[in-house]
Amino acid sequence: MALDVNSTAQLLGAFGVLDRPSRFILDTFFKFFQQFDTEEVFFDQVQRARRLAAFVSDTVEGQILPSRGYATKSFTPPTVRPKHVVEPFKALKRRVGERLLGELTPEQRFDLTILDNMLLQDDAITRTEIWMALQLLLSGSVVCQGPKYPSKTLSMGRDPSLTVALTGALRWGQTGVDPLQNIRAWSTQVQRVSGFKPRTVLLDPLAGDMLINSATVTKVMNSYRQTAGNIDLAGKTTGGAVGQEVAFLGSLPEFDFWQYQELYEDDNGVIQQFMPNNTVILANIDALQGIKTYGAVRDRRAGFKAMPRFPKVWDVEEPATTLQNMASAPLPLFGWINASLAATVA
Repeated sequence: MALDVNSTAQLLGAFGVLDRPSRFILDTFFKFFQQFDTEEVFFDQVQRARRLAAFVSDTVEGQILPSRGYATKSFTPPTVRPKHVVEPFKALKRRVGERLLGELTPEQRFDLTILDNMLLQDDAITRTEIWMALQLLLSGSVVCQGPKYPSKTLSMGRDPSLTVALTGALRWGQTGVDPLQNIRAWSTQVQRVSGFKPRTVLLDPLAGDMLINSATVTKVMNSYRQTAGNIDLAGKTTGGAVGQEVAFLGSLPEFDFWQYQELYEDDNGVIQQFMPNNTVILANIDALQGIKTYGAVRDRRAGFKAMPRFPKVWDVEEPATTLQNMASAPLPLFGWINASLAATVA
């Protein structure tokens, strides 16, 4: 529709979705933060010491205990650097939401475009951090690869028994299968391997529905609602909607249940889920010791220092163009990955 300059008009507004990523995973599972002015990130993983003291006679020497060992691990955080091209002509065009005849100067529009791009770049990096964090929770490792980055696997060495896949008649939803009994058995396995009992249970919406509709959970809630738990048997809606990525389903004496799902767009423009369908994660958050780490930014203008984000803007003289990017070398880590378990339940 052409604008009639002889008529009066008012712009109602700009409508759309502000697709900011939820920080639930990063804020919940990663309580610590650390930066490194090095290319590699090192940390020591101390072995468990759970030996009993042996009984000895008063006439013999004491029994020697083995020393507590440790293993030093190192990772090189992969660099991410989302980039935008800012063409000068954008400063001469009305911005989304701006009055039809304009109310901003070209310089103001240009500066706001730079700011918009910085927010988009920061959000993209945050989504990558969330994806890396969930890969570690799901499998104990993360495979980093890209069009300009060779495939590299960063493994935390989680015990193989802490990654479970139910098949056949053992899947949730099958006759006689008790999801709560599975969760209690997995909790016992985590405690046996790591020494820590997980309390937090994270489920995708499909697994969440099967849990709250299971006969055992319904029976527990109907019998002991006032004293033993507060599961919402009606369930919650989570998914791609902004602000509805996570919902607290309720708690039992042993566990707190959370439902989570969030969407992202891959390099091919295909919408993907952060949480695979029918997935359950158990974790002892304190024992996991999640750390958001950042390696040095490989850029002279950044002084080769570690920082969560390094934005940069520079001009190309001919043709007149402004480029901007935001660099980061993020690496979410867990100090004790065996304090978690992931299961595919259907």
